[in-house]
Amino acid sequence: MFKIFVVLCSVLVANVYGHGMMLNPVGRQSRWRYDSSAPPNYTDNELYCGGITALWQTYGGKCGLCGDSYGVPTPRPHELGGTYGAGVVVGKYSPGQNIPVSVKLSANHKGYFKFDLCNLDVFGKESEECFAANAIRISNGSDRYDLPSFDPQTFELQIQAPSNLKCQHCVLRWTYVAANNWGTCSDGSNGPGCGPQETFKNCADITIL
Repeated sequence: MFKIFVVLCSVLVANVYGHGMMLNPVGRQSRWRYDSSAPPNYTDNELYCGGITALWQTYGGKCGLCGDSYGVPTPRPHELGGTYGAGVVVGKYSPGQNIPVSVKLSANHKGYFKFDLCNLDVFGKESEECFAANAIRISNGSDRYDLPSFDPQTFELQIQAPSNLKCQHCVLRWTYVAANNWGTCSDGSNGPGCGPQETFKNCADITIL
């Protein structure tokens, strides 16, 4: 009976999807909430790489640069040149500044946030190589923000702009790796939060000068 209960729980956990979006600086998909000239996206809290099945089983862990499914033809809707990728700058900051960030999770599955930055002045276009060039730290020095609870809420935190970087046009990317799916842990045990997880990505166009 216990084994059956565990299996059922793992199935139920794996089929509950999180919902989240970056609202400050506002992600491309949510700009319509503050700018009437932007095209609306009424599912702007669902940029989860096409879902966990598409992300891990179909595309081997590959996601679109800004949260679309990897298999969507480029330019994907939330990348530059796509439906929501107009490149409108939504935040202006200074080198080394602590940047305030707001992320709303309407379905919180714990896990962690990470941030990286693509300098279009240098690379010319968005790419994983561009984002990998500038990993962004949380203001406390950590490379990620671990969610303290499962409560749906708006998380307010600060990240640090690189002190040695300036850009007329950078793309700040938020990545949320949830921890609600059941999988195999690094020590060989099994539990929620281990193995492949649901992943979200949002992109926001900013300036650092």
